[in-house]
Amino acid sequence: MDQGRQVFMVDLLERYAAKGRGVVTCMAAGNDVIVLGTSKGWVIRYDFGVGDSNDIDLSVGRSGEQSIHRVFVDPGGSHCIATVVGGGATDTFYTHAKWSKPRLLGRLKGLVVNAVAWNRQQITEASTREVILGTETGQLYELAVDEKDKKEKYIKPLFELTELPEAIMGLQMETASLMNGTRYYVMAVTPTRLYSFTGTGSLETVFASYLERVVHFMELPGEIPNSELHFFMKQRRAVHFAWLSGAGIYHGGLNFGAQLSSPNGDQNFVENKALLDYSKLSNGAEVVKPSSMAVSEFHFLLLIGNKVKVVNRISEQIVEELQFDLTSESNSRGIIGLCSDASAGLFYAYDQNSIYQVSVNDEGRNMWKVYLDMKEYAAALAHCRDPLQRDRVYLVQAEAAFNSKDFLRAASFYAKINHILSFEEITLKFISVSEQDALRTFLLRKLDNLAKDDKCQITMISTWATELYLDKINRLLLEDDTALENRNSEYQSIIREFRAFLSDCKDVLDEATTMRLLESYGRVEELVYFASLKEQYEIVVHHYIQQGEAKKALEVLWKPSVPVDLQYKFAPDLIALDAYETVESWMSSNNLNPRKLIPAMMRYSSEPHAKYCSLDFLLKCI
Repeated sequence: MDQGRQVFMVDLLERYAAKGRGVVTCMAAGNDVIVLGTSKGWVIRYDFGVGDSNDIDLSVGRSGEQSIHRVFVDPGGSHCIATVVGGGATDTFYTHAKWSKPRLLGRLKGLVVNAVAWNRQQITEASTREVILGTETGQLYELAVDEKDKKEKYIKPLFELTELPEAIMGLQMETASLMNGTRYYVMAVTPTRLYSFTGTGSLETVFASYLERVVHFMELPGEIPNSELHFFMKQRRAVHFAWLSGAGIYHGGLNFGAQLSSPNGDQNFVENKALLDYSKLSNGAEVVKPSSMAVSEFHFLLLIGNKVKVVNRISEQIVEELQFDLTSESNSRGIIGLCSDASAGLFYAYDQNSIYQVSVNDEGRNMWKVYLDMKEYAAALAHCRDPLQRDRVYLVQAEAAFNSKDFLRAASFYAKINHILSFEEITLKFISVSEQDALRTFLLRKLDNLAKDDKCQITMISTWATELYLDKINRLLLEDDTALENRNSEYQSIIREFRAFLSDCKDVLDEATTMRLLESYGRVEELVYFASLKEQYEIVVHHYIQQGEAKKALEVLWKPSVPVDLQYKFAPDLIALDAYETVESWMSSNNLNPRKLIPAMMRYSSEPHAKYCSLDFLLKCI
């Protein structure tokens, strides 16, 4: 992270958050709403969006000491579920932000609810839609409540862990709308296992299908103070998950568009799985496992003792350590847990009395460097924020290739650098190791990356590349006497490449300089090719005549862009070279003035070898 600029900042939000209703035992957050449970059976709701709070006593009518075991709030901050324990009884209540009294969920009586999964895609302020609840005894229930009905629509059992009946400690759910209905993706964790459920239809039919097929799970045995499961949401979709397990943090990406990957129709929607071992967090000291966790886009926030260690989930390095301003009465138990508000993009920590807000300040700003250090160059470039950062990524790739003597690859990367190395520094690198081919590649790639308005540099680099091409052609001829005859040789390949280069750069190459270069290297055919590109037809026609190629010369002369005066200028040479083809060409045109051709024909007819040009023909032309 940038020195002196923290990404995660801790601020005290509420010092005496429990309002004398006991001490805080649990907390949940959503949409700028925080809901606390206390040791005396109270649920306290803070709505920081409107600056309001209210309390609900769930201990009313119950004997003995009561405590809120868990409290849950939906991402929108409207729906709340809380379980109260004490006096040998356990009850779970539902309450809405608009209600002053809670609703007892009678069918859950005696069941300790440890986890809740909200249907984030379908939930509204008025209706919970499908909600999954996980219990201490390894059962899953489905619940739905409509606010206007003042009671639950239904509560029904979905599934029960029978092979290893452990407590459900964490639940998450995602849905996707398909042509044939809704597809559900559900994850559940116990202290030692992570279970995956998926299917199309209703939740009831999805879980019923697992009576006849194998339940998929990942087992990681080990002790952990509190097993947790978290999804990180981006644009209202879960993109990666993390499981706080006894063996480490098991995490990976989530792809809910994954293809079917097993014969029984299950979908493996987890990608790039990894396990962060807790030993990496100890620096050689005794390993202390986190007691709570929160997940951001690029980091894990791990509660270890009274500190939060911020660990980059990509590099698995500790990047920050957060301290809390604890009161003397809170020191006995310290920070109890962490929770996140996906809607507001905030994180919270709480002790027995206070709420602390953990805010995030541009946590992705150094991810390009993290990926670069791991040699994941594509990801590094994707996270660059400015040209200098991109230059540093290209430089590392270029130098790695250069040091391994992969000079052509190095040239391609050096060509993308615009700021941290000068053009001269890079070219000298290749000159110093006599790598002409790599230097040419660098120049060509540099041309691709230059702005079109940088005309002077484009012309200079194009001219240098022309000379390097010519040098390469000559070296190949010296190395291989059969290069001219061998159509598949490297020589033929470089000739084709050079001609394509001339064609691409004809408008930026200086005409006179380029022709002098081509002439000095004895590349007459390329000179003619370039002259043709530059519409220097007199040079082209003259070359063909010298080569005895009358037909080719005539084809050039008949191009629409060729001045007609060249017809008259080259008429004597052409008729002498091939009288039949020349006169036939003249006869097919309506644009020539025959009188201007008579001198050429008369001179030809006076030659002893003249066969074609007769008086009748001359008269016909006239």
